[in-house]
Amino acid sequence: MHSRRPETLKIDISKYRGVEEDSLLRWFVELDDAIRARRIDDGDMQVAFAQSNLAGRAKTWALGLKLHDPYAFGSLEVSSSRGSDKRLNRLELSSELEPNS
Repeated sequence: MHSRRPETLKIDISKYRGVEEDSLLRWFVELDDAIRARRIDDGDMQVAFAQSNLAGRAKTWALGLKLHDPYAFGSLEVSSSRGSDKRLNRLELSSELEPNS
């Protein structure tokens, strides 16, 4: 008998650009939902998925950090810290990305 692979659902999320009209908290909620729906359990894959949903100055900022330190981003800790500020600290979002800066 074949074991059935759990189904995944491909949910698209909006790109986070780091501009005034973007809500970082809302983006993390969308990101959490998409990661769970896609069943992305590996921490490195979660970070890669998050980075693939950055655009504009947020993407430039993240790539700049990775150029200086390839391990600048740890895990997102999606399931264990859902709704907490730990994820913000993990991504080390700087004041450069805050609106009106």
